[in-house]
Amino acid sequence: MEEQDFKGEDYSKKSFGEQSFVSCNFYNCNFTESVLHSAKFSSCTFKNCNLSLMKMEGCRIQDAQFLECKIVGVDFFKCEKTFFSASFKESLLQYCNFSDLNMKNTSFEGSKLKECYFTNTNLAAANFKETDLSGTVFHNADLSKADFSSATNYDIDPQVNKVKKAKFSLPEAMSLLRGFDIMLL
Repeated sequence: MEEQDFKGEDYSKKSFGEQSFVSCNFYNCNFTESVLHSAKFSSCTFKNCNLSLMKMEGCRIQDAQFLECKIVGVDFFKCEKTFFSASFKESLLQYCNFSDLNMKNTSFEGSKLKECYFTNTNLAAANFKETDLSGTVFHNADLSKADFSSATNYDIDPQVNKVKKAKFSLPEAMSLLRGFDIMLL
């Protein structure tokens, strides 16, 4: 399907098989527990959608935008890695796993990432402006040149992540010193 708009559709528990969507827009759609194995979404926009507990094995997400969406318990690392590219704005992402993905230049601006995982993830030049990162884990992640301006609740260990030229704001940037076993007076 190409250049179609879908509004208020209920795709919960639906299997998409190997369907392909190009430049499609999904508004207020429910994808809860849907199975997207081997489906393809290229240049698609999801606005105000519930994408919780989706099964993504082999799914191609390419140049997708997620705006004001609820995304809970999704293993994005099971998506096709070669073409993975997405942006998230003012969305809730909870218990999502982005490990082993190349997410260079990805934007999460204004989103809430709660207890998400970024292990071995390339997030160079990613945008985390005004993002709440409560409980989110960064391990062996490339955060060089990433922008954490006005981001809150992050716990990033600069000893196990690359943070060269990343941008942080005070007072939150003080959290970067946690792993150094020092006392600030």
